[in-house]
Amino acid sequence: MWPKEDNLLVFSGQAGQKLSGNSKYLFQKFIEHYSDEFQTVWITRNQSLVESKYSERSKNCRAVYQYSLDGILTLLRARVIFYVMGGADIPFVAFSQKTITIQLWHGVPIKRIGVTQKLESNKRFSFARFLETPQFTYWISSSAIDRNSTALCSGLPIDRVVITGYPRNDYLVEQKKAPSSEILVRFPYLQKKIILYAPTWRERAKTRFFPFDDFCLGEIKAFLETNDAYLLLRSHRMDDISARVEKNSDGPLTGDRVIAATSDVFEDVQELLPFVDILISDYSSIWVDYLLLDRPLIFVPYDLESYENDRGLLYDYYQITPGPKISTNKELIEAMQEYIHNPEKDSEKRACIREIFHKYEDGLSYMRIYEIIKRCK
Repeated sequence: MWPKEDNLLVFSGQAGQKLSGNSKYLFQKFIEHYSDEFQTVWITRNQSLVESKYSERSKNCRAVYQYSLDGILTLLRARVIFYVMGGADIPFVAFSQKTITIQLWHGVPIKRIGVTQKLESNKRFSFARFLETPQFTYWISSSAIDRNSTALCSGLPIDRVVITGYPRNDYLVEQKKAPSSEILVRFPYLQKKIILYAPTWRERAKTRFFPFDDFCLGEIKAFLETNDAYLLLRSHRMDDISARVEKNSDGPLTGDRVIAATSDVFEDVQELLPFVDILISDYSSIWVDYLLLDRPLIFVPYDLESYENDRGLLYDYYQITPGPKISTNKELIEAMQEYIHNPEKDSEKRACIREIFHKYEDGLSYMRIYEIIKRCK
């Protein structure tokens, strides 16, 4: 019953707490390219962020507190609302068919999500959460295979899952040749060889960074010194990184050339990726984004069997991962050494998988999302 403003776009962030990921980069692009055409509003439940970011309101760009009269009226009047998670971003709201709701999501799914998860507890949680899914007018994806997987996991009709590419990856494409000088000023060591180790989160176990029987931190540090390189450790946002990164049985894990790249240091991992020469990961979707940079990947699937049984994967892990799967400290050092000397190794494998998961590599996903909005008017 409430009249909509065709030019009013509302962007929500991670659980309503911060502007991040696809929502952040799309928000910035619409401010940069379409500020004369749209009012762009960031809505949040974090009052301090409203006051600290975009506090100088302009006609077409502002931030509002969700639980305020301004926030409620903004949601009622909005023609288009963007999510990155779901009800956690903007809870207790059911929109009419006059409102276009677009799910930007927060990563190309490699592991099972939604109703496809194996754990019964996760299924029940996901079923309750995905009762909200039918309200999404569209859900974006990055390729044909990703579109099919997203439709399967979410239960949305496939014609409402659209291939646009991810706005956060527009940034990677732009930064590939000339990474931000501002970040280099803050972290000068990023000018050296950078290896990032970023594993995913486990529901029923603590993530182990170096799950090797022959683990020797001294050997890793010696390798880093010899190659004038730095190893950055970053856990999933849902992990307690202090327990995983700062200590091990032999003492502090970080120090010298091993650095904790926590979210309080690098709030947005996308800003870090253009400086990374080698990425080490497991079942996280971070490595799918990283494919766009065509740089070496190393995989540590130390608990693949239990992860498959608990959470489950959407694809055959060994078929889609274009890099060595290592299980010892020795193999890790050998893989890092080989890629430092020959970063083009496995480039053809990476290109093949990149074509599967990324239809577009032009950095223009924001334009395709803009066209969707225009067609819906």
